[in-house]
This record gives sequence, structure tokens and C-alpha cells, in this order.
Amino acid sequence: MRELFEQISNLKEEYDEIRKKNRFNVITALHKERDEVNLHSRIISYLLCPSSGHGMGDIYLKSFVREILKLNENQFDLNNISIVPNEINKTEYKEIDILLVNKRTSQAIIIENKIDAQDSNNLNNQHGYQGQLERYYSTITTGKDNHGKPSEEFKSKYVHVYYLTMKNQPPSEISIGILKNEPSSWNSNHVLSYDSHIREWLNKCLEISPEGNTEVKSFIKHYSNLIDKMTNNDLPIDERLRLKDIVSENISSSKYLIDNFKHVKWHTVYDFWTQLKDQLEKRLDINSTYFPTDSTDFNIIITKVTHHDTGINHGLLFNINDTKAYISGFGKLSWGVVEPKKWTDFSHENVAEINLSDFSSEWTFQLIDKNKMAEVIQIILTEISNSASNNFENLQTTD
Repeated sequence: MRELFEQISNLKEEYDEIRKKNRFNVITALHKERDEVNLHSRIISYLLCPSSGHGMGDIYLKSFVREILKLNENQFDLNNISIVPNEINKTEYKEIDILLVNKRTSQAIIIENKIDAQDSNNLNNQHGYQGQLERYYSTITTGKDNHGKPSEEFKSKYVHVYYLTMKNQPPSEISIGILKNEPSSWNSNHVLSYDSHIREWLNKCLEISPEGNTEVKSFIKHYSNLIDKMTNNDLPIDERLRLKDIVSENISSSKYLIDNFKHVKWHTVYDFWTQLKDQLEKRLDINSTYFPTDSTDFNIIITKVTHHDTGINHGLLFNINDTKAYISGFGKLSWGVVEPKKWTDFSHENVAEINLSDFSSEWTFQLIDKNKMAEVIQIILTEISNSASNNFENLQTTD
């Protein structure tokens, strides 16, 4: 096993030096690479919009709708469509990440983009729709938002709903809601992934772009390189083959690690919550409980999170300054107060990208190191303590 790790470490070090020299990417120079709203949704909608400054008209749009979404001319007419957000209006419409609408034919495409966040379901909503996807579908088909207020600018009769994630992670049943009864608007083929669909589309965009359009091709290539990195597809062929050779020389050890890595993840997440609970109580002198409170249920949830990469609600409940608060492991780590519900992500970069169901994330993976875990826990406690001292002013009110 030591020999295996030594060989892999030497190989990685060799190619990391090459990557370090060639790491320039104009996109990551300006944005956090996993920013789904300000980066990914805007770049995708920019490329899709025929009136964008890329000057390519609707050729990227046609490739996406016809070849990736598999919608024909009768299902979605590409003439004179509106796309939001766009180059001029960078704001989402009713929180819909990407919206394509043909008002003349009353057709629409909704794309919900998920990098790290989980479904924004509202289980307390007694009057509108609880699920995120069904809520967006209802807004476009009825011309009313979830509070019953008129919202008819993009009202459409025929609506296709898509769910875009890193690696084909389907939405929750709650999020789908009434869409399960609308097969023409939603089915399992409407789950898209960056790993497959977006990478395929970006490659097609590069192929169909004229040779003379070097600036646009360079921009698409930078974005394509970023997606390759995020989906672990950025290893050059010679590095992959050498890695394969190392594994082939260490078959037994490699299989042992692969077969048991789910247990490494389980104990990492279990230790994280256990030590966070212990330090929370000691440092802030408060009591806390796991959620769900039954230890057996909590352990079962950890199994679902680590063995099946399932995003599921679990965490720590505690009282601070006579206020009930919660640290959530649902999607990216976040925290807030329960009533009235005010919430925030953690601001420190070492914590902001941690998602306990995604060990392909660098910061999540580093929790395996006990020293890194202890460092992360102290950052979390400092942010919570500072927020409590300022009457939770940094938290945002949410539904």
C-alpha cells in the first residue's frame, strides 16, 4: 500500500508541476469556480442567447436544444425566443436559473442548475407549491408566483423542465411534485449533467465555431477546461495511462482501497459531527443535539450520505443567546436560526465548499486529515460566535 501511494504521489507531483505552469484561466481568475448563479448559469445562458456578443447567432442554441435536450421543432421553436438571464439583464426571473421562452408559440424551457446546493423546497408553504421544480413550473404555466401574485411576462402553455447537476443527481420527489403527472414536461431524461451533457455541448460549440472567431473559441475553451477540472476529466492521456500502469502493478492494494473508501468517508463524517458537537459545547458553553435526535437514525443518514452520495437533511441543533440554531449538512455546510428562519453559508473558503455527500470536492476530502478537520471546526465555531455577538446580523431571512 505504501508503494502504491508513493508511486501515485510521485506521478501527481510530476504532473502538478505541469498544471501549475499552465493553470491560467480567465474565468477562475474572476470567479469562484463553483458559483452556480454568477458564473455557470450566466455563461450557459450567454452562449445560448442568439443576441449575445459572441456574434454566433443561434448556432450554440440549436446545438443545445436539438442535440442535447433532444427537442424537435414542434416541441420548441427557436425563432424569436427570450432567454433570462442574458447579457443585458443578468437577473434571474422568479429565481429560475435559466429560462428560455417563445412567446409566439407559448413554449418554455426551465433549467434548474445545481452545483453544490440542494433543492429549495418549502415544506411550510400551505398555499403554494412546496417543491422547487413544481413551483417554477407553476409560475410559468399559470402566470402567478407562489404567493398568487400575477407574473405573466413569460407565461407559457408548453413547458419543459430540466435539472442540471455535476453528475446526473436527480431532484427529490418533493421538488418534482405535480410534475410527475406531466410526462411531456418532465421525465427521467430531463436530468442533465455537467460531466456528460455540458461537456458534450461545449465540445460541439468549439467544433461549429469558425476558425476565425478565436476570442469566442478561447472563451469556450477556458470554460470547457474548468468543467473538465470540476468533473475530474482534466487528466491528459499520458498521465491516465501511467496511472493505469501503477494500478495494474498494485491490483490488490488498489482494489482494497476502492472497496473500502466508503467506510473512510463514513467515519470521516461521523467524526466531523462528533467533534463539532463536542467543541461547540466546550467552546461556546452550550448544549446541542443531533438531528435527527435518534442516534440510530443519525447513523443511517450518515450511511446514505457517504455510501450513496445522497444529499439529506442532518446536522446539529443548539441554543445560543436564547435562540434556537442549526448547523446543516444538507448540501453545502450552512447554518442559521430556526425561528424566524434566517440562514447563511459559511464565508471562509475552507468551509464554504464542503459538501459531506461529495468527497470529490477538495475541501470535503481534506476532512479525512484530522488536523484539517480540527481547523475547519474552529473556523465554524468562530463564525457562529461572531455572528451571535452581532445579533445574527449576517444571516438572511428566508422562507
